[in-house]
Amino acid sequence: MNKSRLSTSVVAAGAVFCCLHLLARSAEIVKPTLDLSIYRHVVQVGWVVKDLDRTVDYWEKLGLKNINREGVSQLPDVTYRGKKTPLSLKMAFANIGGVEIEWIQPLTGKSVYDEFLTQHGDGVHHLAYRVASPAKIEEQIKHFRARGVDVVQRGSWQGEKGKGLFAYLDTAPRGGGLTIELMFNPAAPPPGGEAASNNDYPFNKIVQYALVVHDDKKVSDFYESLGFGGMPIDHNRSVNRNYRGQPGEFEMYLGWWHWGDVTFEWIQPLIGPSVYDESLKNHGEGFHHLAFSVKDMDEAVRLLGSKGAPVSQSGGWDSPDSKGRFAYLDTEPYGGVAVELLWDQPMGK
Repeated sequence: MNKSRLSTSVVAAGAVFCCLHLLARSAEIVKPTLDLSIYRHVVQVGWVVKDLDRTVDYWEKLGLKNINREGVSQLPDVTYRGKKTPLSLKMAFANIGGVEIEWIQPLTGKSVYDEFLTQHGDGVHHLAYRVASPAKIEEQIKHFRARGVDVVQRGSWQGEKGKGLFAYLDTAPRGGGLTIELMFNPAAPPPGGEAASNNDYPFNKIVQYALVVHDDKKVSDFYESLGFGGMPIDHNRSVNRNYRGQPGEFEMYLGWWHWGDVTFEWIQPLIGPSVYDESLKNHGEGFHHLAFSVKDMDEAVRLLGSKGAPVSQSGGWDSPDSKGRFAYLDTEPYGGVAVELLWDQPMGK
């Protein structure tokens, strides 16, 4: 057989095999089996910091409005790793598009918050999901315990409409540094009835939760075992990359959850330097950024830069069906969380 034809045939066969393999892998992505009436919507971002006033002052300057600084709250009914531990916490609350932002500065009592600050530093400790009743929270705890995940801290609070309950699942050690909270709040609005926010642009709708991890595949396997479904993972090499004012060479694996009302992005850095490497070095695995859509990237960068949030890393994407730009703002020194701005180029332009 002609060698050139043989080579062409082998290449073609390899391409077909590759495509079939990718299709097979895509078809193998397991769908969530958990109750998506609970897990489709994050109701609260739990943010633990050493200095609440410094962090909240900064985010107020960026444009968050109507922040409720509650001062010191007492939680007498808390159990941490099996032991009763009354807590004293400094707390503040804000709202971004119907998602509550809860800032916590631990004051007295041993808790997951102190543990988090020691191991991770400032940052988002948990994402919370709401359940409909005390019985439902126990049902969900039973589900996770049967799969090897116990409760690390739980407790209650007394509100105007009755007793609220919360439980933190011990998902962080194997789940990319993220703690999942289950919450029963008798004063909560019905699903979809959360109050709209009135923050400055662009902080009125979170479009992505993103975490940085060492191994996307291990994290994906862990959450799949709990019922969250599989995680498609792709190798990303952005265009027009820039890292701290210099041409960038960063590459990463990106894992995705698209089944919620807000996308989750799981980032495994491959080639650096990058803000992802910085985050792993300074904090370990865990929450990296909240993302917001913008209408004009250059205008948004100028606006937020004037408020004290300069760009740390930027780039873009260019595929047949989607083009756009991203920019990370260096908000991490004020609370351990970055902001990402996303701009989608209108197709046909």
